Amino acid sequence: MDRKYIEAEHIVDRYLSGDLTVREAREFEEYCLDHPDALKQMPIPVRLKARLARRPAQDSETGVFKAIPSSATHAALEVSDEGIDEEEQREFSRGPGGGANRTVFIGMAFALVAAVAGVVAYAIQANSLSKRVRDMERTAREVQMQAAGSTQVYRVGLVRRKPAAPTLNLGWLQPPQWLDLYIDVSEGKYNQFMIRVEKVDQGLVMQLRRVARDSNRELRLAINSSAFGPGDYLVRVDGYNWRGQTEEVGWLRIGLQ
Repeated sequence: MDRKYIEAEHIVDRYLSGDLTVREAREFEEYCLDHPDALKQMPIPVRLKARLARRPAQDSETGVFKAIPSSATHAALEVSDEGIDEEEQREFSRGPGGGANRTVFIGMAFALVAAVAGVVAYAIQANSLSKRVRDMERTAREVQMQAAGSTQVYRVGLVRRKPAAPTLNLGWLQPPQWLDLYIDVSEGKYNQFMIRVEKVDQGLVMQLRRVARDSNRELRLAINSSAFGPGDYLVRVDGYNWRGQTEEVGWLRIGLQ
Protein backbone atom coordinates (compact mmCIF):
# COMPACT_ATOMS: atom_id res chain seq x y z
CA MET A 1 0.00 0.00 0.00
CA ASP A 2 1.35 3.42 -0.97
CA ARG A 3 0.15 7.00 -0.95
CA LYS A 4 -1.34 6.91 -4.45
CA TYR A 5 -3.29 3.78 -3.61
CA ILE A 6 -4.56 5.36 -0.38
CA GLU A 7 -5.80 8.44 -2.25
CA ALA A 8 -7.24 6.47 -5.19
CA GLU A 9 -9.09 3.98 -3.06
CA HIS A 10 -10.22 6.52 -0.41
CA ILE A 11 -8.54 4.38 2.25
CA VAL A 12 -8.70 7.09 4.94
CA ASP A 13 -12.45 7.60 4.62
CA ARG A 14 -13.08 3.87 4.48
CA TYR A 15 -10.82 3.29 7.49
CA LEU A 16 -12.72 5.89 9.53
CA SER A 17 -16.07 4.42 8.49
CA GLY A 18 -14.97 0.87 9.21
CA ASP A 19 -15.39 -0.40 5.63
CA LEU A 20 -11.85 -1.81 5.26
CA THR A 21 -11.09 -5.47 5.59
CA VAL A 22 -8.81 -6.55 8.42
CA ARG A 23 -5.93 -7.05 5.94
CA GLU A 24 -6.43 -3.59 4.40
CA ALA A 25 -6.70 -1.97 7.82
CA ARG A 26 -3.49 -3.66 8.95
CA GLU A 27 -1.64 -2.54 5.80
CA PHE A 28 -2.91 1.02 6.28
CA GLU A 29 -1.83 1.07 9.92
CA GLU A 30 1.60 -0.25 8.98
CA TYR A 31 1.90 2.49 6.34
CA CYS A 32 0.98 5.15 8.92
CA LEU A 33 3.55 3.74 11.35
CA ASP A 34 6.29 3.72 8.72
CA HIS A 35 5.40 7.14 7.25
CA PRO A 36 4.72 9.57 10.15
CA ASP A 37 5.04 12.63 7.89
CA ALA A 38 2.31 11.35 5.59
CA LEU A 39 0.17 10.47 8.63
CA LYS A 40 0.33 14.09 9.86
CA GLN A 41 -1.22 15.32 6.60
CA MET A 42 -4.14 12.88 6.64
CA PRO A 43 -7.63 14.15 7.69
CA ILE A 44 -7.69 11.98 10.81
CA PRO A 45 -8.51 13.15 14.39
CA VAL A 46 -5.32 13.95 16.30
CA ARG A 47 -5.94 11.38 19.03
CA LEU A 48 -6.30 8.65 16.44
CA LYS A 49 -3.14 9.90 14.69
CA ALA A 50 -1.25 9.61 17.97
CA ARG A 51 -2.41 6.04 18.40
CA LEU A 52 -1.57 5.13 14.82
CA ALA A 53 1.96 6.48 15.38
CA ARG A 54 2.54 3.98 18.19
CA ARG A 55 3.88 0.47 17.90
CA PRO A 56 0.99 -2.01 17.35
CA ALA A 57 -0.40 -4.10 20.14
CA GLN A 58 0.66 -7.73 19.76
CA ASP A 59 -2.77 -9.21 20.51
CA SER A 60 -4.79 -6.88 18.23
CA GLU A 61 -6.66 -7.86 15.12
CA THR A 62 -5.45 -5.00 12.95
CA GLY A 63 -2.17 -4.30 14.67
CA VAL A 64 -3.38 -1.30 16.75
CA PHE A 65 -6.77 -1.93 18.35
CA LYS A 66 -8.07 -4.97 20.17
CA ALA A 67 -11.32 -4.91 18.12
CA ILE A 68 -11.95 -4.73 14.37
CA PRO A 69 -11.27 -1.36 12.73
CA SER A 70 -14.91 -0.33 12.54
CA SER A 71 -15.52 -0.47 16.26
CA ALA A 72 -12.16 1.02 17.09
CA THR A 73 -12.37 3.90 14.67
CA HIS A 74 -15.96 4.74 15.62
CA ALA A 75 -14.84 4.90 19.24
CA ALA A 76 -11.93 7.12 18.23
CA LEU A 77 -14.19 9.45 16.24
CA GLU A 78 -16.31 10.10 19.30
CA VAL A 79 -13.41 12.04 20.76
CA SER A 80 -13.12 15.59 19.47
CA ASP A 81 -9.88 17.43 18.82
CA GLU A 82 -10.54 19.61 21.86
CA GLY A 83 -10.16 16.60 24.15
CA ILE A 84 -6.74 15.58 22.90
CA ASP A 85 -4.48 14.13 25.57
CA GLU A 86 -1.40 16.38 25.81
CA GLU A 87 0.96 13.49 26.46
CA GLU A 88 -0.30 11.66 23.35
CA GLN A 89 0.04 14.82 21.25
CA ARG A 90 3.64 15.30 22.45
CA GLU A 91 4.38 11.67 21.75
CA PHE A 92 2.91 11.95 18.23
CA SER A 93 4.88 15.13 17.49
CA ARG A 94 8.10 13.38 18.54
CA GLY A 95 7.45 10.49 16.19
CA PRO A 96 7.31 6.78 17.04
CA GLY A 97 9.81 5.77 19.71
CA GLY A 98 11.36 9.26 19.91
CA GLY A 99 10.49 9.93 23.55
CA ALA A 100 11.62 6.51 24.69
CA ASN A 101 14.90 6.81 22.80
CA ARG A 102 15.56 10.24 24.26
CA THR A 103 14.83 8.98 27.79
CA VAL A 104 17.15 6.01 27.33
CA PHE A 105 19.88 8.28 25.94
CA ILE A 106 19.59 10.74 28.85
CA GLY A 107 19.64 7.87 31.34
CA MET A 108 22.74 6.38 29.75
CA ALA A 109 24.43 9.79 29.72
CA PHE A 110 23.78 10.29 33.44
CA ALA A 111 24.99 6.75 34.15
CA LEU A 112 28.18 7.41 32.17
CA VAL A 113 28.83 10.68 34.01
CA ALA A 114 28.27 8.96 37.37
CA ALA A 115 30.60 6.12 36.38
CA VAL A 116 33.36 8.53 35.30
CA ALA A 117 32.95 10.52 38.52
CA GLY A 118 33.21 7.32 40.53
CA VAL A 119 36.38 6.26 38.73
CA VAL A 120 37.96 9.69 39.26
CA ALA A 121 37.03 9.70 42.95
CA TYR A 122 38.44 6.18 43.37
CA ALA A 123 41.67 7.16 41.63
CA ILE A 124 42.06 10.24 43.86
CA GLN A 125 41.39 8.20 46.99
CA ALA A 126 43.78 5.44 45.89
CA ASN A 127 46.51 8.00 45.18
CA SER A 128 45.95 9.64 48.58
CA LEU A 129 46.11 6.27 50.36
CA SER A 130 49.24 5.33 48.45
CA LYS A 131 50.89 8.62 49.46
CA ARG A 132 49.93 8.06 53.11
CA VAL A 133 51.40 4.55 53.03
CA ARG A 134 54.66 5.87 51.57
CA ASP A 135 54.80 8.61 54.21
CA MET A 136 54.17 6.10 56.99
CA GLU A 137 56.87 3.76 55.66
CA ARG A 138 59.35 6.66 55.45
CA THR A 139 58.46 7.81 58.97
CA ALA A 140 58.86 4.26 60.31
CA ARG A 141 62.32 4.03 58.77
CA GLU A 142 63.31 7.42 60.15
CA VAL A 143 62.25 6.75 63.75
CA GLN A 144 63.59 3.20 63.89
CA MET A 145 66.60 2.88 66.18
CA GLN A 146 69.75 1.94 64.27
CA ALA A 147 73.30 1.18 65.30
CA ALA A 148 75.62 4.16 65.00
CA GLY A 149 78.24 3.70 62.32
CA SER A 150 80.72 6.27 63.61
CA THR A 151 81.36 8.84 66.34
CA GLN A 152 81.52 12.57 65.72
CA VAL A 153 82.65 15.10 68.30
CA TYR A 154 81.04 18.56 68.46
CA ARG A 155 82.15 21.35 70.79
CA VAL A 156 79.40 23.92 71.20
CA GLY A 157 78.62 26.97 73.28
CA LEU A 158 75.32 28.10 74.74
CA VAL A 159 73.31 31.17 73.78
CA ARG A 160 71.47 33.32 76.33
CA ARG A 161 68.06 33.38 74.64
CA LYS A 162 65.98 30.57 73.16
CA PRO A 163 67.17 30.37 69.53
CA ALA A 164 64.69 30.48 66.65
CA ALA A 165 67.06 28.61 64.28
CA PRO A 166 69.51 25.74 64.80
CA THR A 167 72.82 26.73 66.37
CA LEU A 168 74.16 23.29 65.43
CA ASN A 169 72.63 22.13 62.14
CA LEU A 170 73.60 18.51 61.44
CA GLY A 171 70.94 17.46 58.95
CA TRP A 172 69.60 13.93 58.82
CA LEU A 173 72.59 11.67 59.32
CA GLN A 174 72.60 8.47 57.28
CA PRO A 175 74.06 6.18 58.44
CA PRO A 176 73.45 7.22 62.07
CA GLN A 177 76.28 8.62 64.20
CA TRP A 178 77.17 8.90 67.83
CA LEU A 179 77.00 12.60 68.61
CA ASP A 180 79.57 13.31 71.32
CA LEU A 181 78.63 16.84 72.47
CA TYR A 182 80.98 18.99 74.56
CA ILE A 183 78.94 21.89 75.94
CA ASP A 184 80.97 24.79 77.27
CA VAL A 185 79.74 25.86 80.75
CA SER A 186 82.97 27.51 81.89
CA GLU A 187 81.19 30.76 82.70
CA GLY A 188 79.34 30.96 85.96
CA LYS A 189 79.68 29.37 89.37
CA TYR A 190 77.57 26.26 88.82
CA ASN A 191 79.06 22.81 89.18
CA GLN A 192 75.94 20.72 88.59
CA PHE A 193 73.39 21.15 85.85
CA MET A 194 70.00 19.97 84.61
CA ILE A 195 69.76 19.24 80.88
CA ARG A 196 66.35 19.26 79.17
CA VAL A 197 65.88 18.13 75.55
CA GLU A 198 62.57 18.83 73.83
CA LYS A 199 61.46 18.51 70.23
CA VAL A 200 60.29 21.82 68.78
CA ASP A 201 56.49 22.14 68.71
CA GLN A 202 56.02 18.64 70.17
CA GLY A 203 57.26 18.27 73.72
CA LEU A 204 59.84 17.07 76.19
CA VAL A 205 62.05 14.18 75.03
CA MET A 206 64.64 13.79 77.76
CA GLN A 207 65.66 15.33 81.11
CA LEU A 208 68.91 14.73 82.97
CA ARG A 209 69.38 15.97 86.55
CA ARG A 210 72.51 16.73 88.56
CA VAL A 211 74.96 16.38 85.66
CA ALA A 212 78.43 17.54 86.77
CA ARG A 213 80.88 19.31 84.50
CA ASP A 214 84.29 17.78 83.94
CA SER A 215 87.70 19.21 84.69
CA ASN A 216 87.61 21.18 81.45
CA ARG A 217 84.42 22.86 82.70
CA GLU A 218 82.35 21.16 79.99
CA LEU A 219 79.22 19.03 80.01
CA ARG A 220 79.50 15.86 77.94
CA LEU A 221 76.40 14.40 76.31
CA ALA A 222 76.53 11.44 73.88
CA ILE A 223 73.45 10.46 71.89
CA ASN A 224 72.59 8.22 68.93
CA SER A 225 71.36 10.43 66.07
CA SER A 226 68.71 7.85 65.08
CA ALA A 227 67.12 7.91 68.54
CA PHE A 228 65.30 11.17 68.03
CA GLY A 229 64.04 11.17 64.44
CA PRO A 230 64.10 14.16 62.08
CA GLY A 231 63.35 17.61 63.45
CA ASP A 232 64.76 20.45 65.56
CA TYR A 233 65.60 19.88 69.22
CA LEU A 234 66.03 22.50 71.93
CA VAL A 235 68.59 21.79 74.63
CA ARG A 236 68.13 23.90 77.77
CA VAL A 237 70.86 23.93 80.42
CA ASP A 238 70.04 25.08 83.97
CA GLY A 239 72.51 25.32 86.84
CA TYR A 240 71.85 24.32 90.47
CA ASN A 241 72.56 27.06 93.03
CA TRP A 242 73.53 26.46 96.66
CA ARG A 243 69.83 26.19 97.62
CA GLY A 244 69.30 23.32 95.13
CA GLN A 245 67.20 25.51 92.86
CA THR A 246 67.79 25.71 89.11
CA GLU A 247 68.67 28.86 87.23
CA GLU A 248 68.77 29.21 83.47
CA VAL A 249 72.26 29.12 81.98
CA GLY A 250 71.75 28.93 78.21
CA TRP A 251 70.28 27.23 75.15
CA LEU A 252 71.36 25.07 72.26
CA ARG A 253 69.27 24.15 69.20
CA ILE A 254 70.20 21.09 67.17
CA GLY A 255 68.81 20.54 63.66
CA LEU A 256 68.38 16.90 62.59
CA GLN A 257 66.50 17.20 59.26
